[in-house]
Amino acid sequence: MSGLGEVWPTVERALAQIGGTYDRINRFLSLGFDLRLRERAIRIAGRDCNGRVLDAGSGPGTFSQLALRIWRGADLVAMDPLGVMVTLCKQRIRTEKFDVVRGVFERMPFRDGCFDVVLTGFSIRDAIDLRAALSEVRGVLREGGRYVLCDISKPDLAPMRFAVSAYWFLVAPLLGLLAAGVKGLRVWDIYRTYRRWPERGKLIGLLRWHFSVEKVVNALLGGALVVMCRKETIVHPYVQQGSKT
Repeated sequence: MSGLGEVWPTVERALAQIGGTYDRINRFLSLGFDLRLRERAIRIAGRDCNGRVLDAGSGPGTFSQLALRIWRGADLVAMDPLGVMVTLCKQRIRTEKFDVVRGVFERMPFRDGCFDVVLTGFSIRDAIDLRAALSEVRGVLREGGRYVLCDISKPDLAPMRFAVSAYWFLVAPLLGLLAAGVKGLRVWDIYRTYRRWPERGKLIGLLRWHFSVEKVVNALLGGALVVMCRKETIVHPYVQQGSKT
């Protein structure tokens, strides 16, 4: 199964523990590139958005805040499974064009087809069941709606994959320690998510099962990627006609 499965409670506890220092740790881990990558992902989705946007797995609201600044006509909902992140979102963003709810990827508390755009910034990797999570993302999008994934990448080539793996296993915890003290060492749990994350080619293939993939952008020397997808009717050649996709 793609996704964290039984590892999810451990990762959840780690994220809850570092919640208040989440942004600072991200700055250190990405060497300051995470905000630029998130902003690039938003602009890839479109120069403007006057519809409803979902920031799924919002964390403390970093992606939401950027999206509201760039897409001034958007109404945005943030969703996160952790109470501490929901609280941080509410404290961080105070506007009538923003709301935040608690929920998980696999069972989103929204009706079908109610969003024009769904964003996931370094978050869907933490889903318990990645296939179910992507199916939910597709479900809450309107027909023709856009899904933008911004996340770390597991390269297809073994040498690059080894280098990125070594970074998350050895270097990232030390940077977490510098950023947030002892609690920053919990960053090592990100390595658990990396190990279960599909390789780049497999991830794109999984996205193509659910969406029309329109653009793939590699970043940070292959250690991150942005994927722009669109919800369209997809016919799989080996699925019987009439089956749900």
